[in-house]
Amino acid sequence: MANVRVGSQASWSQNCVETITEEKTLSPGDSGKVFMVDNTVAHTIFLPKLSSQVAGWNCKMIVQVDGSAVVSVIANGLPVAGGTLTDYPNSDAESVIFREFPMADEAGAVTTGQDGFNIAAAAIIGDTFDIFSDGTSWFVTAMIHEVAHSDDIDTD
Repeated sequence: MANVRVGSQASWSQNCVETITEEKTLSPGDSGKVFMVDNTVAHTIFLPKLSSQVAGWNCKMIVQVDGSAVVSVIANGLPVAGGTLTDYPNSDAESVIFREFPMADEAGAVTTGQDGFNIAAAAIIGDTFDIFSDGTSWFVTAMIHEVAHSDDIDTD
C-alpha cells in the first residue's frame, strides 16, 4: 500500500507566542503557535473545525500562571461541557484522543472519543499540552506534573 499525503498546513513553527487569558476560538492560521495559558480566570478555548484543510495543524499550550481556575479546550461546535454527535451533528464531538504523561510517580491514561480536555485548576507553571490534527481527529499529549492537572471532557 502506498503512502498517501493527507494534507499540508502552513505553520508558525513555534516562532509565535501568544498569551490566552479569556475565551478564544482558534483558527487554521494559529497552527504552529505556542499559547501561554493563564488559568487565573476560567475560560474556554475552541479548536478549529476538523477538515482536510487543517491536516497538520498543531500548537502547544503551556501553563504560564499558577491559577486556580479550569481552562477548557473543546472541539469545534460544542458547548463547554461537551456533547454528542446526535445532539450536535455538525460538531467535532468525540474527535479528541487524549494522552497524559504525569511526571510524578503515577500512571497516565489514554482516552479516545473525547470532546476536549481541561487544564485543571491544580495545573502548575510548565504543564504542557501538545495538540495535533490529521484532519479527522485531535491528538493531545499532556506533559503534566500530576494527573490532577488535566482531565478529558466527554459527556457520553
